[in-house]
Amino acid sequence: MKVLLFGQNAQNIKDLVEKSGLIIVDQSPDAVISYGGDGTLLSAERKYPGIPKLPIRDSQFCHKCLRHGDKKVLADLLAGKLKLNEYKKLHVSLGGKDFYALNDFVIRNQHPIHTIRFNVNGKFFIGDGIVIATPFGSTGYFKSITGESFDEGFGLAFNNTTEKQNPVYFKKNGNVKFQLVRGKANLSFDNNPDIFNIAESTEVSFDLSDKVAKIYESSLRCPNCQVIRG
Repeated sequence: MKVLLFGQNAQNIKDLVEKSGLIIVDQSPDAVISYGGDGTLLSAERKYPGIPKLPIRDSQFCHKCLRHGDKKVLADLLAGKLKLNEYKKLHVSLGGKDFYALNDFVIRNQHPIHTIRFNVNGKFFIGDGIVIATPFGSTGYFKSITGESFDEGFGLAFNNTTEKQNPVYFKKNGNVKFQLVRGKANLSFDNNPDIFNIAESTEVSFDLSDKVAKIYESSLRCPNCQVIRG
């Protein structure tokens, strides 16, 4: 099996990967080993979309449980014992370009001291913006706002609106239409360093796409693996 190593400290695992019987390549891999945390995985998916990912936490920052030790996970990958899950990505079109998010799209006020006025599916709100998340990303920013996560479809959270709003959940064929009425706002997604301005009166529409991220059962969310906070 051919694998590509990805991550700031990915070379730290190179010898172990080679000893496991996996073949390290620079292109056309069967899988990408994402060595790091959630951010590394998101970056790996953005650079190598659609190729199966095996997330492995950097051992410098995690005490791993027996089930997720590096040697065992690599052996299980080679033996075909790991379940490969598929996660649908969110989609939005802005400025004639299509963007896809594994975790979430975030629209928020450009200046922290100024709220924005906006419509969501025809209803008017005043606040800092919105977060549209997938089930995979619902344990992040979405949960920090709502205190909730979810397992299917996609979710909408309202960020610091003048009137508190409950999250809204959509089926797989749902759609969220956002229109900026007044103010300055930005669109960001996942950990992409590119941030996009949204002009007043601009309308953007979010939905689930047919594009998927393929991720081997992730150790990143394991409650028995202890992340070391530096």
